[in-house]
Amino acid sequence: MHVISFEENTIHKWKIEMDIMNSNPSYNLMSRNKATVHFQDVQDEYEESKRLNTVRLLVKQNETYIGLVDYCLENPSDHLPWISLFVIHSHNQGAGISAKVYRQLEQLIKQEGKDRLRLAVHKDNKMGVRFWTKLGFTKFKEVTLAGKLHDCLEKELFR
Repeated sequence: MHVISFEENTIHKWKIEMDIMNSNPSYNLMSRNKATVHFQDVQDEYEESKRLNTVRLLVKQNETYIGLVDYCLENPSDHLPWISLFVIHSHNQGAGISAKVYRQLEQLIKQEGKDRLRLAVHKDNKMGVRFWTKLGFTKFKEVTLAGKLHDCLEKELFR
């Protein structure tokens, strides 16, 4: 049985984060214009998350780290919760684990009294767009972030 759990992601766990990110070089190319993430990239993410009050979690399957999830419960621009990062290690993709992780994250967010969830996905990330759409997210606008087109998606969370 695969038990999914979350634990706080701190800067002291940077090697775990780097390993997960670097298992997805095509995503890194799309999001960062480089295939490999380095310590400074992780440190920059950590500092930005502190400024933006982002919750940073490591995802575990049993005792193995398999992913990263960053989210904020109240985005300053619209006061709604947003997922800012959702990355599963490449070895754990394609077996339904990503959807299971998302469903558990959705429960966490609903427990906080939230009834809607948003995220932005790179328009070129066809697998990502398909994944989120399959989970019930719908596009509500298109934006350009860091010079790249993104679809902004949202989902109503029913209790």
